[in-house]
Amino acid sequence: MGMGRWFGSLAALFASTAFASVGPDAAAQLGGRLTPVGGERAGSADGAIPEWDGGLGPQRQPAEWRAGSRYVDPFPGEKPLFEIGKERLADYAARLSPGQQALLTRYDSYRLPVYATHRSYAAPQAFYDGTLRNATRAFLDAPDGTPQHAAAGIPFPLPQNGIEAMWNQRLRWRGTARERTYVQVSVSPEGAASLVRLAERARYAAIDTPPLKKIGTVLGYTASAVFEPAKLAGTIKLVYDTLLPPPQAWQRSPGQRSIAATGEAGGDTPALGSNGLLHEDQVEGFNGSPARYEWKLRGKRELYVPYNAYRLHDAAVGYAELLGPHHVNPAYTRYELHRVWVLEGRCRPTQSCGWPRRTLYLDEDSWQVLLGELYDGDDRLAQLQEVHTLMAYDQPLLLPALETVYDLPSGRYLATGMNNQGPETAFAPPAADAFDPDEMRRWAHSIGAVAPRD
Repeated sequence: MGMGRWFGSLAALFASTAFASVGPDAAAQLGGRLTPVGGERAGSADGAIPEWDGGLGPQRQPAEWRAGSRYVDPFPGEKPLFEIGKERLADYAARLSPGQQALLTRYDSYRLPVYATHRSYAAPQAFYDGTLRNATRAFLDAPDGTPQHAAAGIPFPLPQNGIEAMWNQRLRWRGTARERTYVQVSVSPEGAASLVRLAERARYAAIDTPPLKKIGTVLGYTASAVFEPAKLAGTIKLVYDTLLPPPQAWQRSPGQRSIAATGEAGGDTPALGSNGLLHEDQVEGFNGSPARYEWKLRGKRELYVPYNAYRLHDAAVGYAELLGPHHVNPAYTRYELHRVWVLEGRCRPTQSCGWPRRTLYLDEDSWQVLLGELYDGDDRLAQLQEVHTLMAYDQPLLLPALETVYDLPSGRYLATGMNNQGPETAFAPPAADAFDPDEMRRWAHSIGAVAPRD
């Protein structure tokens, strides 16, 4: 072997060890002391958080549930253990995030009903197997780079730093596809509501999926179309969430015949119909490339977080009943005590960020963001995000039932992802060519979002 080739091999070996996840002895903890994706299997010292026992998968789905029907609450008879309001804030402050404390302080009506904790998260065995392989094979190509040699699974189940934890969130199990109609409602401080109804079709891919020519590795394809209000009806947006930024996107505005490429995607781009309350990188807590931020892992906390949100997903609950003037109706929310990773992101000096600092609270069982806090240019807490989820137990995967964004300076809030009055989310994967930009108008027409004459 020539000296140049020898040094090249040595450099490759160094790269695979300098930024590797863990060795075989540490990886052996997965499925033992740790859950298959890296959470602590044991419960909390006081017993309030139980041991993870496999979660709520197909073998444990409620007997009364039928395939294709709306997901029913597997814990229907449970009542809150207690409620946290402003008057009890001091008693529970150690288990509340700063954003939760801010809302409790502001609104006498805002309350957190706390229920018994159920660690219901589960994923397919193939995803667990991929996580185990990744534990000893995956590595970052640079300290703030992208995962290499990773397959479908959590890439760094024993994260050593913030960027590894962020990649765990980005590559968490979301299934292979999702199709739904949903509404999002922005609510003014006076209680005036503005409703937008949309359709979404998404397809997700593993990091080791072959890259597309001229585009690269695509982790997700998402097509959105607006039904109402009339001024937005017919808007279509298609986004390819690429491994490396920027994402690729196309958009059609009302009155246009065709869809065209756009650079307005990801990052601080306002989400469709959100009245400026939601950026595209805030969807489901955080979405898209982590590259604009420097990420620091601040350890774990036990917090009261939204979980098992089946009541928010109930078809018997109308949107007017679900949404109050300042916040979601606490009669339908559910909070549980869970361990979460605390991940802090600060905008890189070379980047421009609408939110210079953000704190994300990641569920240790799923790596899903459950709470997010965003800070303005003066480093003041400006927004609290919540992601209320439930287990789609037949898949199995974690499904967002409702997401909220509370804007503290203005007193406005956004509730999105609700499909209580619509059909249940479907998971049959569309063909890959269904996400060709030229197919978007045909799809939107087939679901009624675009009129035939348009």
